[in-house]
Amino acid sequence: MLFSILALSSILYFIPVVWMITMIIFDINVTFSGLFTIHILLVYIVTMVFVFVSISVTLLLEKERGKNERAEFEREKKEMELFALKNQIDSHFLFNTLNNIYGLALKKSDLAPRGILLLSEILSFVIYETKNDYYPLSKEIQLINNYIELEKMRYTDGFSIDFESNDISEDSFITPLILFTFLENSFKHGISKTMHNPWVRIRLKSTVSEVFFEIENSVPENSENTDQDGNKGIGLENIRRRLALLYPQMHSLITRRMKKPSMWD
Repeated sequence: MLFSILALSSILYFIPVVWMITMIIFDINVTFSGLFTIHILLVYIVTMVFVFVSISVTLLLEKERGKNERAEFEREKKEMELFALKNQIDSHFLFNTLNNIYGLALKKSDLAPRGILLLSEILSFVIYETKNDYYPLSKEIQLINNYIELEKMRYTDGFSIDFESNDISEDSFITPLILFTFLENSFKHGISKTMHNPWVRIRLKSTVSEVFFEIENSVPENSENTDQDGNKGIGLENIRRRLALLYPQMHSLITRRMKKPSMWD
């Protein structure tokens, strides 16, 4: 606005001055009627239209440039945050999986070589298959199955696990490790701390545009690992943030502490 006012003021001042200097140079009698003619009015109009259009275009270009810069900044910020979240998940996963192998090695279990092979496959999967924001849901299922087999080697006393994955669309995609983190938390905060009859139940189904995932696990009585709603812990906060970044206004996450299994009601 200030620039527009200054530009118009300059027009009103300089056009008559330039016209008067021109009249003096060409030895034209300078009079008020000669100074402000219809020609000067036309010059005013054309000049002001030109200035108005120029200012409007400049402001629009500046606004668009600022918009693009903000969008680029938000994109880079999102990428850096997602990168940090993925690294956090990978480190968490690696730490717990190495503990699994360590437990087998302490017991001198014949399953240790198989465990190392599974760990190698899982790490290779995490390193090479999770670089993109999304990948086929079938790959997440493969990762979950490998992890379950690895955990079965660790818990020789046994636990009950029911993994139901029916009606999976081949064209369904999901962000890497998002479902796997729930499973990892179930073992870390549930199975590993339940003294009697530990269990996990998982149900997964999908369409092209929607994925439904439900997981339940046993927890010890008077557990201090979760609050009343089961919301405490880095893993869940990590998932919430990734969902907010990758599925804004397109997801629903419900966590709760139940007195008894739902039995898929």
